[in-house]
Amino acid sequence: MKDKNFNHVLWVFSHPTPNRIPSYVVGGIMPADILGIKKCIFLNYHDVKKTIEKFSPKIIIVSKVFHSHVLNLLKYAKEKKIKIISIFDDWNFDSNSKTDNTTINMPIAKFSDEIVVKTDTAALVLKKNINRIAKVVPDMLRFRKEKICKKICYPFNAVWFGMNSNHDTLINELPKIDETGLKINLKIITNFITELKTYVDAQKIKNINIEYILWDLDYNNKIINSDIVIIPYSEDKERLVKSSNRIIDSINLGRFVILSKVKQFSEFKDITYFGEIKDGFHWLKNNSDLAISKITEGQRYVDQFYSPKVITKKWEEIILHLI
Repeated sequence: MKDKNFNHVLWVFSHPTPNRIPSYVVGGIMPADILGIKKCIFLNYHDVKKTIEKFSPKIIIVSKVFHSHVLNLLKYAKEKKIKIISIFDDWNFDSNSKTDNTTINMPIAKFSDEIVVKTDTAALVLKKNINRIAKVVPDMLRFRKEKICKKICYPFNAVWFGMNSNHDTLINELPKIDETGLKINLKIITNFITELKTYVDAQKIKNINIEYILWDLDYNNKIINSDIVIIPYSEDKERLVKSSNRIIDSINLGRFVILSKVKQFSEFKDITYFGEIKDGFHWLKNNSDLAISKITEGQRYVDQFYSPKVITKKWEEIILHLI
């Protein structure tokens, strides 16, 4: 899929360890590698002019921005008539949210020739707030497809995985799950354990046996040791613009997904349990065979719409349009 036209495209990451940022991997590093696009880590002490001179790009793609020095890079790029594609993750326009990046994202949007977001809902939020039409390019599947779990056993073996920015969704859900009285072995895979464990311990959970696992790059191998993935979401502006990457990866890894009923992910309602997380466990007690068939259909669905081939084609079309 590599094309000589992409020799003058540069994909910019503003975090020192891009491979540890899931959205960077599936929404930047992987498509860049497939298309043969040069990649650059641009930090707050790097020289703007030397960076541009080194790579001589005609197009710059900027993944989620982590520091304001990127603005100087883009300003200089515009002066050199370089086209800019900006990717906005989690831009929720909620000043009370810990993930709102309006202060830095607004000037980046003004510099951008094209804006890319991860979901249709995120595009609607962007259009409503800044009157810009964004291209929608979802995150792609990160891992190879795994065999479907043959049987969902009881006591249930479940897993939750995510970064600390999503800890509140898990903390809010655990007491409700515990109240079901169902026996559940729950693995929690995350980047920060100590603070989360303090909150969870304070809830005096009785029926859930919890094991904490520190997140690493091979977390997929830990997910497949469980039958079920729980993905709770809150009804708030912050989660409204989230990517679907945890959902699609869990399905592709052959696990059954219990997913909160939120409108932005309604496309997955027929291939998951789509509702209250606690009710999903009750449903599984009587519908384990149907759950397995949902996983089978789910793997077909995510391969059709979220495979690296499909998502990279979307990137190719956006880039070629600007060349």
